[in-house]
Formats: sequence, structure tokens, C-alpha cells
Amino acid sequence: MRFGVLMLGTGAHAAACVGVMEELESRQAAPCAVCGMHAGAWPAALVMAGYDAARLHTALVQAAQRGMGLLSPDIRTRSIINGGKQALSRGLHLQRLLSMQAGERALAMCEKPGVFICRMARNGHPVIFSTRAYSQESGAIVTLQASVSFAARAAMGLPPFLAPLDWMGCALLQHEDVVFACRQLEKLGAQRVLIVAPQPSVRRQMDALELATQSRYWLCEEMLPEHTALLRVPMPDDVGALSLNRLLFCAQAGRNAARNGLDRAFERMGMAFCRVLPFRRTFCGV
Repeated sequence: MRFGVLMLGTGAHAAACVGVMEELESRQAAPCAVCGMHAGAWPAALVMAGYDAARLHTALVQAAQRGMGLLSPDIRTRSIINGGKQALSRGLHLQRLLSMQAGERALAMCEKPGVFICRMARNGHPVIFSTRAYSQESGAIVTLQASVSFAARAAMGLPPFLAPLDWMGCALLQHEDVVFACRQLEKLGAQRVLIVAPQPSVRRQMDALELATQSRYWLCEEMLPEHTALLRVPMPDDVGALSLNRLLFCAQAGRNAARNGLDRAFERMGMAFCRVLPFRRTFCGV
């Protein structure tokens, strides 16, 4: 049975998706397609580019070493967005990292199927960057004509923290409709969808990025489509969305949550008897 993975998360918390993918690989349960929304677009881009668990970990270390440098402001070319708000960063360093890790290959050349979901700042219409062509959603634009790194970076546009990218004369912002994203994974062939949702700790004071996005953290499972399951990943108490030098802690939290919760998530998706369990390979000498 084919399942897809929807990767969510704000800032550093999206690294939890890497830990979940590591656990899925250890169980030999590979998703047929992935979708990246918000900062979850970064690990999704790596998966689409063909990264396995070992390469995902290496990419995580590279990003953690750069830390807050990924969001350093560019005072020479500040972006004025949505009524005069100034972006904290244009994301130039983030774009370079994405280009280095995921490459500039066209989406249609990706090794793994996947989508990135954005919306137009001008009219709110969805823009779907996909690795495969499929029937167009009403009012949405589906395109394969972009690089993996551009599409991933576009899905992260969040004023006033990260300036959106321009595409066809319009700025692209984050998309918030999880149900819509699940439908796109189904169009790519997923019969079930696992939603990875990092949850900030309630025992620490929220940083500025978390405060700006706190309404998006808590998904209501009752409103999700059938055959989906929500895997909540509690974040460490001392790691905020802007703790970009602590990505490894977020990934470990994702691995721990997956170890403890994947079986229940598969059961909720109706895959209790379809799991692919890891088997040890034995060799017999003569």
C-alpha cells in the first residue's frame, strides 16, 4: 500500500522530519511521494533529490553549522512586502544552501515524486510545484517548470521573517491548507498520508517566529481527510524555531517520536497489516 509524507514545521523545527524519514528508512517503509510546506520544504527537497538517511544527516550537519547565518539580513536590498513590512532576511544564504544540497535540476528530473505548495500574494490562488503532471485543481496552477531549490525556497516565504520569491510577476507565500496538500499527494499516487507536525514546547517562552505562526501548530485530527494520520513531534524545551544551530536536536526528537508513534499512525491510516518491518540479513557459510 502506497503512502505519502506531508512535512510541516517552522524554522528549525522542520528538521524533525529528517528524524522521521530516518526511522522510516530503518523500517524499510519508503513513502511513494512527499510534500513540503513551510520549512518542511527543505527536507522534502532533499528526499525528492534522492537523499537517503545518511545523506539527510550530513545535510542537517551542514545547515546546523551555518546556524543563524542562513537568515542574516541583507540591508542593501531589503524587501518591502504586504503594506510596508520588512523581511528579516531575503534568504540568499538559504537559497545557496538549497542549491548546493538539492541542486538546480528541474522538478521533472527528480528521483522521487513530490510537491511544494505555495500561494500567490496578490490573489491567494494556490501554486503547486510538482515533479509529475496531473489534473489541475480548480483555481490552482500546477507547474513542473522550476528547479527543486527554487520551489522549496518559495514554499518558505513568510513575511516579515523570510522574503517571498517572485514567480511570474507575483510574490509567493506559504500555503496553510493541510487538507489541500493531502489531496495533492493522493494525485501523485498516495493511498494514505502521514502528516509530520512538529510541536513547540509549551514549557518555554516562544521566540518571534513561533509567535508569528503559533495558530498553525495545532491541527485538528477530526478535520483531516480519511486515511491520514498525524504524527506530532514534541520539540525539546530549549529549542525554538529560530535555533538554527540546534537542528540535530530537532531531528533526534523526530526519530524518537517516530519510534514511539509510527505503529499507531499506521494503524490509524489503515495500514496495520501492511507494515514493512526490518529483517536482518543472515549469511550462511559453507
